[in-house]
Amino acid sequence: MIQTTDEPIFSIGTVSRLTGIPADTLRAWERRYNAITPRRCPDNNRRGYTRADLTRLGLIKQLVDQGHAVSSVVYLPEEALRERMKVHAEVLAETPEPRPEPEGPARVLVYGEGLPFLVEGWRDELPGLDIVGAYTCHADFERAALVLQPEVLLLELPALQPAAAERARELAFRASARRVVVVYGFAASSLLEQLNRQGVVTLRAPATPAALEEACQWPRPDRPAAANEPGLWAEAVPPRRFDGETLAAVAQSATRLRCECPQHLTDLLFRLGAFELYSGECETQDLQDAELHACLRRAAGRARGLLEEALDRLLRAEGWTGRDEGESGRLRVVAGRE
Repeated sequence: MIQTTDEPIFSIGTVSRLTGIPADTLRAWERRYNAITPRRCPDNNRRGYTRADLTRLGLIKQLVDQGHAVSSVVYLPEEALRERMKVHAEVLAETPEPRPEPEGPARVLVYGEGLPFLVEGWRDELPGLDIVGAYTCHADFERAALVLQPEVLLLELPALQPAAAERARELAFRASARRVVVVYGFAASSLLEQLNRQGVVTLRAPATPAALEEACQWPRPDRPAAANEPGLWAEAVPPRRFDGETLAAVAQSATRLRCECPQHLTDLLFRLGAFELYSGECETQDLQDAELHACLRRAAGRARGLLEEALDRLLRAEGWTGRDEGESGRLRVVAGRE
């Protein structure tokens, strides 16, 4: 950190450690979206970031972790970013209990221009699916989804765009659907990766009956998932419990332990958080690589969750006080030890 006469200026490395955003990603956000306009330090002409930049980048990072596309939040003012965080927390609080594991064929509702007619002709080839309805009008499809509450929404979206994908996810939430499957013709690889992270299954058209049946089903108790099936990696990734400010505070604080385990632990959490974001943002061209990076991201997220539990235990053992959930729902240290 560099102290100027006006306010402290942080280097890009410090910003990366505190926010969990890799330095390469920060540069990409600046180049593509003009997300932040860093200052140039007068002594070495390197990038310099203010405390306000740190706050803004931290909010954007949290929203991206929650599934928002970078392009949809990067231009918002800080007040709007905080409002989205608040809305997200309210939606999580209102999320209904998971539906019990279904028995028998998956109940599927279909929408598209040509797919409904194809599915109708494939009924004998789809024994694992119960097609409860098929619509070419999206308004009728939405009404049927809310009334029938199918387990799977199957949509044909030839030109897949973020707005249409978000609309499908919102409908799935309102209808309590377990899965969204999208058959697309053309789409950006970054959007496909984002949808995979959010649990949306994407299939490149033309789709075969076997591919549709596999995409609409999930591992059943009598059919254990093989090592390369998505069920093995379907466990939820825990949200971050500690923000960059807290990790930095722990790393710089003295403890009663003679070793440097707290510092090593925070360093591991910084690195895992960075890798989790990095693997999630890898833009790949084929579905197999996209699924691999989604697995890597979930593995890093679960490893981070275990280490965060260890850090929480360390903080309790050290007698830290004033820890609360904060607006973001993440634990942070707001006072010294007892």
